[in-house]
Amino acid sequence: MGTERVNAPSSDTPKTCPQCQGRGWMDNLCESEARARRCSHCDGKGTDAAGKECYACHGTGLIEVRMKDKLACSLCRGAGIYPVPESMNAVDFVYHS
Repeated sequence: MGTERVNAPSSDTPKTCPQCQGRGWMDNLCESEARARRCSHCDGKGTDAAGKECYACHGTGLIEVRMKDKLACSLCRGAGIYPVPESMNAVDFVYHS
């Protein structure tokens, strides 16, 4: 008789990236204040007219000025899942520059 080993789900099991919501890319996210400018959507307040967090700057009041509309997510590096499995190749990533 053989015994089968059942692996319990690990906390390292890849899930949808919480930062980019699986898109693999980010936009309108201020990554550093040195490159940031006042958010034009909320006029730097961080909230919309209803008092909710501004969707564009995520409440920071700042938006990074970029040459491209989309940059690879800094958490998953464009994979769309996190943690990124070592076996995953760049061609499998959601974001392609």
